[in-house]
Amino acid sequence: MGVVSFSGDVLLGRIARFFIFMSLSVCGSLALSPPAFAQGWCRSVQSPQIHVKTSTDQVRYDFSRSEKDLNNFSVDTVNPYGKSVITDVGGLMQGGISASQSMRYGTMTNNASREICYWYTNIDVMLHINPTIFIAREFPQGSCKHNAILAHEQQHVMIDREIVNKYAKIIGDALNNEVRKKSVFGPLPLSRQGELEAYLKSNMQNILTVYTQKMNDERKQRQQAFDNLKEYERVNHMCK
Repeated sequence: MGVVSFSGDVLLGRIARFFIFMSLSVCGSLALSPPAFAQGWCRSVQSPQIHVKTSTDQVRYDFSRSEKDLNNFSVDTVNPYGKSVITDVGGLMQGGISASQSMRYGTMTNNASREICYWYTNIDVMLHINPTIFIAREFPQGSCKHNAILAHEQQHVMIDREIVNKYAKIIGDALNNEVRKKSVFGPLPLSRQGELEAYLKSNMQNILTVYTQKMNDERKQRQQAFDNLKEYERVNHMCK
């Protein structure tokens, strides 16, 4: 059974794009040589440590663009007024969530039989947010409209925070369930060591891919649900 921990400082929203950047790094470990032909020699010597962390860049703000500039941004959410209604974009949140994964493993080698076993020792995942809020320069800082748009876009960032924190736990649980299924891999001939390492990498990478896609889908659904007609009308009428 693995040991799972969660930590993070995700802070504080129409979404320009949702990016998943996945990287995987592997650190090798010391190979041990137990007595030859020992019964059950292929065994792990420690439980894997699983850490899923969340972090965020400080929210960046850009108030220099015009409404015309913001109209040209590519966004994922749909105009709640419909395609036939032309509206100007007063503000938007642009940001991505990057997901990175690294792992370490232990090995045990039987030099007599020329076989090797592997097990996971550490699996680390980082989910990171990098949000930027844009508000059109037609609405100067301190104005009622600027503040209303800013509050709306900050809610988009908050939704991202909630999504990332939710999926940090889901991903951690999924990784823990996987390592509980099988604690040690092998023995395999030393000639197949590269094959086994490739499997260990792809095994955990596939889990992260599945759940980051689920996170992506839920994120888009929740962000679109927030950009509803009632919310747009509320913001538009706050300063009239």
